[in-house]
Amino acid sequence: MRHGIVFLLSLLLTATELCAASDDPLSHLRPGHPRLLLTDEGLAAAMAAAKTDPLRAALHQRIIATAEAILPSPPLRPNDNRTAPEQERNAVYHLLTCAMAWRLTGEERFAARVKSDLLTIADFPDWDPAHDLAIGEMSFAVAIGYDWLYARLGLEARAKIKQALIEKSLRRASPTTNAGNHNQVYNGGLVSGALAVADEEPALARRVIAGARGSMPYALAAYAPDGAFPEGPGYWTYGTTYSVITFAELESALGTDLGLAATPGFARTIEYYEAMQGPFGAMFNYADSTDDLQNSPARAWLAERYHVVTATRDTRALLAETLSHGTVTPFDRAIQGQVVNRFFALHAVWFPREPAGTDAAPELPLDLHFHGVADLAVFRSAWHDPRAIFAGFKAGENGDHHNHLDLGSFVLDADGQRWAMDLGPDSPGAHYDLPGYFDNKQQRWTYFRTNNHSHNTVTPGEALQSRHIVAPIVAFGTAPERGFAVADLTPAYPAEAASLRRGVALLDRARVLVQDEYRPARPGTPLHWAMVTGAKIELAGDGRSATMVRNGRSLRVDILEPASARLHVGSTRPPTAAETQNDGTTLLAIELTPEAGSGVTRLAVLLTPVGDKWPQLDPPAFKPLADWR
Repeated sequence: MRHGIVFLLSLLLTATELCAASDDPLSHLRPGHPRLLLTDEGLAAAMAAAKTDPLRAALHQRIIATAEAILPSPPLRPNDNRTAPEQERNAVYHLLTCAMAWRLTGEERFAARVKSDLLTIADFPDWDPAHDLAIGEMSFAVAIGYDWLYARLGLEARAKIKQALIEKSLRRASPTTNAGNHNQVYNGGLVSGALAVADEEPALARRVIAGARGSMPYALAAYAPDGAFPEGPGYWTYGTTYSVITFAELESALGTDLGLAATPGFARTIEYYEAMQGPFGAMFNYADSTDDLQNSPARAWLAERYHVVTATRDTRALLAETLSHGTVTPFDRAIQGQVVNRFFALHAVWFPREPAGTDAAPELPLDLHFHGVADLAVFRSAWHDPRAIFAGFKAGENGDHHNHLDLGSFVLDADGQRWAMDLGPDSPGAHYDLPGYFDNKQQRWTYFRTNNHSHNTVTPGEALQSRHIVAPIVAFGTAPERGFAVADLTPAYPAEAASLRRGVALLDRARVLVQDEYRPARPGTPLHWAMVTGAKIELAGDGRSATMVRNGRSLRVDILEPASARLHVGSTRPPTAAETQNDGTTLLAIELTPEAGSGVTRLAVLLTPVGDKWPQLDPPAFKPLADWR
C-alpha cells in the first residue's frame, strides 16, 4: 500500500512538465557527437575555466594522472563471478577516465586505450544479462566511450561497438518495477546507450527511453516526500549518481529530463545527504551503509540544480581535500568505500564552482526531520565544527532490500569521535558472501549486524523487530537550545510490547537524552537497551554511570531513571564464526525488568561529552514523552 501511494504521488507531474517534452522524445535530439553529459561547447568552457580556477586545473591534472595509471592495466574480462566479478565497474573506471583524459589532452595514448577496451567488451559473449547492475554499468561505460570518441573510432570499430551495445543491452531491455538502486543503475545505463545510438536507431531508442520513463518512478518514489533514501546514504550515492546521470544525459541530448527530476522529494535529496553527514565526516549509516563520506560528482549537480549553496561549498571543499592528497587512488570495486572513485572524472562535468557570496549563504537548520520509508531525525550543535555534537535517529520501515532491523537506533558524535556507532553491513569488501544475506524472509535476520540486537535501540525480551510495519516519528520539535523526536516503536514488537516509545533529545546543544517508555504485553518481559561503541568503557562502582574514552576524549553516560537500572558491558561477537567478528567494539547495555503492576516503565539515559568545550550542567528535569515540546 505504501509503495503504491508514494508511486502515485511521484507520477503527479504538472501538465507543464509533461508538455515540456514532445510526444516524440527524439524530436529535439542533439545532432552529432558527443551529446552525452559533456558537449564540445561544455568542454571548451571547462578548459577555459581551468585557467582561472586552480581547483579545476588540479582536477583536470588528477584525471589525467589517473588515466595514466590505467593505461598499463590488463584487458577487461567477461564476468565469471569468481576471478573476474563485476568487470562492468572496472569498465566504467577505465572508459570514463581515459575518455575524459583524451578530451582534456587530445593525446592518442588515451584514445587508444578507450578503443581497445570498447572492442574487448564488444567481443564478450554477453554483458552478464542475469544481473541488472551489470547491464546498467556496462551500457553506461560503452555509451560514454562510443559517444565521446565517436569521430576517433573509425567506421569499422563504431559499427562493431554499436552492434554490441544494441544486441547485448538495448534489445534485452525490459521495464523494471524494482524500487531501489538497481532500477536507477539499470535505467541509467539503458538510457545512456539509447541516446548514444538514437540518430541511427531511433525506433529502438524511443522504446528504451519510454521504458525508462515508465519504470524509473518506481525507484524515484523512494525520495518522497523529503528526499530521504530508504537504503541508506551509501546506496544513496550509488542510485542517485545514476539517476543524475540519466537526467543530465537526457538534458544534454534532448534538452529535457522528461519531467523525471520533478519527482516529489528529489529536489530535497541533496539536503538529506548533507544532513546525514556528521561533524567530522562520518555518516549516519543506517541500513546496509558504511559510515565513510562519499563525495559523488552528482552532489555538485544537485546542489546547483536546486540552488543549495551550502552543499556546493561543501562539495567543493571535499574535492579540494581529495586533490590535496596528491595521489591517485586505485579503483576499489566495492559498492561502498571507493564507489564514487570510478565516477571521479564526472567532477569535470559537474564541477562545484565557487559560489558568489558563500560566507552569507544560509545554513540548513540544526535539527531536521525527513519523512518517508526511512523516517529520520538529526540534531547538531553547529555546522562546520568538527567537534560539534551530532545525533541521528532512525524510525519508519525496515522491510526494504538493504534495510536492517534498526528502528529506534541512533548514532552519536561529539569531539570528533563517534561514540554510538552502527556496525554497518556484514559485507567485507562489499561482497555480501554470507549465505542468505538477502533472504529477507528469514535468514538475513539471523545475522548479528542486520538484526536489532546489534543496533543502538531497545528490545523487549529476545524479539526480532517485525518487518513491513510502520514505526513512525510521532513528534518532532526544534528550538534554539533544544531539538527532539519521539518514535512509536510499538508496531515493531506486536507480541512483546503493549506500548514502547523512544525519544531522543539534544539538550542545551551540549548533551543527548535517550528516553524510553515501555509497557510489556506480558508481565515480566525485560527491556534490553544497547549502545555499540569503539570507546573504552569505565563503569562506576554502582553501575549507574560510565565514562567512555576514545582518542583522548571523554563521554559520560548517566542513568537518570529508574533507580533500579544498571549499566553493564556486553559483547559484540556474533553467533557464528562466518560473520564479521566486530573486533575493537563493545556493547554498553542495560537490562531492565519492569516491576509487576508498575504500568509504564521509564528508562532515561543522558549522554554528555566532557571537556573544555562543554558546559557542566545540572541533570535535566524529567518529563514524560507526552510532555516533550
